[in-house]
Amino acid sequence: MRVYPFNLSFSGILGEFSFFFDGLEVEGISCLISSRSAGNMVYSEGGLSPSRRNLYKTLGLDPARVYGPAQVHSREVLVMDRDSPQDQPRADGLVSRDRGIWLSVTVADCLPVYLFDTESGAFGILHSGWKGTGIVLRALALMGERWNTRAGAVAAVLGPGIGSCCYRVDEERARAFEGEFGGSGGAYPLGPVVIRRGRDGSGPGEPFLDLRAANARLLAGAGVGNLAVCRDCTVTDVRLGSFRREGGDYTRMAALIGYRPLV
Repeated sequence: MRVYPFNLSFSGILGEFSFFFDGLEVEGISCLISSRSAGNMVYSEGGLSPSRRNLYKTLGLDPARVYGPAQVHSREVLVMDRDSPQDQPRADGLVSRDRGIWLSVTVADCLPVYLFDTESGAFGILHSGWKGTGIVLRALALMGERWNTRAGAVAAVLGPGIGSCCYRVDEERARAFEGEFGGSGGAYPLGPVVIRRGRDGSGPGEPFLDLRAANARLLAGAGVGNLAVCRDCTVTDVRLGSFRREGGDYTRMAALIGYRPLV
C-alpha cells in the first residue's frame, strides 16, 4: 500500500485535501472538512443549522443536493442519488455515483473516511469510530455490488480524527479492538492498532487505540493500494472539533465529498 501523509491547511472555514493514486493527485473530486470556527454542523430535526447553511452558501451548494445520515455508530452504508429522499436515513456511511450530489457525515474525534473509485467515478464517505471500525469493508462491498468497484482501483483518505497520542481506553476495549483488527504477522500500514504507554516508563503501560492504523489494515487487506492519511489529531489541534477536548458542548465538523462543478 502507498501511504500519502498530509497535514491540514484551512482556507477560511474549510480544509480541503485530495485523493492520490499511483503517486498522482486525483483531480475533479473534493474532500472537505469544516473547521471548529465554522460552528457546530450537527443536523437537527428542524432542518439545517445556521452554521451548516452558511457552509453550503460558502461552497455554493444547494442544500437539497447534500445528503447526510442520522449517525448511530454502526457499520451501515447506504446508496444515495439525487432522487433519494432528504429525510436522514439511520446509517454511518453513504456511497454514490451521482455527480450531481454531495455526501456528508459529521465527526468530532471519529474518523471521516473518503473513498473514490478511479474507474467508475463512484465515491463515498464514512463515519468510523471504534464501534464502527470495519465500515470500510461494507462500503467497498456495496460499491462492488452496485458499480463493480475493484478495491485496487480505489483511492482512500483518512481525514482528521483522534490520534493514538490521545485515545486512551480501558483494557476491555483495547483487547476487543486488538482481537478484531490487530491481525498477526506481516507488515501492516501505520503500525499496531493498540499502543501501550507507561507514564513512568515501567510496566506494560496504558492502552491507546489507533483508529487510523485499524482502518489502514482493513483497506490494505481488502486490496486498496493508495491511502492518504491526515496526521492532525482532533484533540490537540484546536482548529478542529473534539468531544474529548471540548466535553459535552463539543463542535461537530462536517466532512463532505463531491464533484465540482455539480451537474
